[in-house]
Amino acid sequence: ESQIEDVLATYPDITKEVVGISLSPMSYDFGTVSLNTTHETNATWCTITNTGNANVNIHIKGDDAEWVDGLYKWTLSDDETNGKDEYVLWYHIAGDTAGSYTLITKEKQPMKHVKDGSPLDGSPLNLSDHGDTAQFGLKLLTPTFFNGGRAMETHITISAVTPQ
Repeated sequence: ESQIEDVLATYPDITKEVVGISLSPMSYDFGTVSLNTTHETNATWCTITNTGNANVNIHIKGDDAEWVDGLYKWTLSDDETNGKDEYVLWYHIAGDTAGSYTLITKEKQPMKHVKDGSPLDGSPLNLSDHGDTAQFGLKLLTPTFFNGGRAMETHITISAVTPQ
């Protein structure tokens, strides 16, 4: 940090790059769910805001859902199929093609637009300036079989990465 400060003092026209995002809200309760059913948030459920001064692409990563009181879990699917104790989770970026959802896996991946017929189709979700925002929603497909009556919880990691 002191080396950065020394460089900034020597070259006052250099701006320190700050990468930061905020999410609002930071949680969602799907409530009681049934076997093999889908549940969706609104497409504008969560707002991502660029709180830094860097141009950033947004990445996403999911995880298994765990029982809050014990060792039981649902495995996050990596191929859009659910099964016994296996669930699927997708995201949809607001403003993209209606009904388009992209799979969330345990591997960090860039969030990408689905805009049929547009040059933006397949492009990464980018927040180029401080204060830029984007919104997204989630879709859940529950397992084909699971032990009911348990509060399950999962975490999704949203991160900001400077483009290469």
